[in-house]
Amino acid sequence: MAESKHSGRVLDAGALKALAHPLRFRLLELLVEHSPATASGLGRILGENSGSTSYHLRQLERHGLIEEATEVGTARDRYWRAVEGGWTLAGFELLRREDTREAASVLLDEVVRARLERIERWHQEGHRWGEAWVDASIEMTSRMRLDRAQLAAMTDELVAVVDRYRAAQRADDAPNSAFVAVHVEAFPAEEPPVGPDDDGR
Repeated sequence: MAESKHSGRVLDAGALKALAHPLRFRLLELLVEHSPATASGLGRILGENSGSTSYHLRQLERHGLIEEATEVGTARDRYWRAVEGGWTLAGFELLRREDTREAASVLLDEVVRARLERIERWHQEGHRWGEAWVDASIEMTSRMRLDRAQLAAMTDELVAVVDRYRAAQRADDAPNSAFVAVHVEAFPAEEPPVGPDDDGR
């Protein structure tokens, strides 16, 4: 669950390599949606034993991606939750660096996989939410020609909207609420220019 470029913790190389593991990524995704949860509960969802999930949860905790929910757990039955605020991945920068290229590639693949999985689940099960929820949702593709300054301004405005609603989000047990995935994608969708792009295109 990569967050917007203006919010969340920016992953350093250590956290990146810790998260660039398919099981750890899925554990973090589950905790974003279902915090707090125990290692055994998460293991049942993923078909993993609690020893395996406990180990990987400790690795996520070590790098500050999750934390123990001490208010609901016990010494024998520890509950975990995702750290508030999410995380940000400087994907292109990390892909250029030899020491982080492999981990960044693995993590970006997981981000894409998870996004497609959520969309496919919505397409298959969206009707079960009822007409009001379906009408409130949106999947939109809009193509336009912008210069770099316009693209940056639009990106900033979209991020500000998402961050405003994130700050006002409902509690997990709020009635008539649901965990909502928001995908905002805006990028050049044509062949890149040949050679250095210094003309302000």
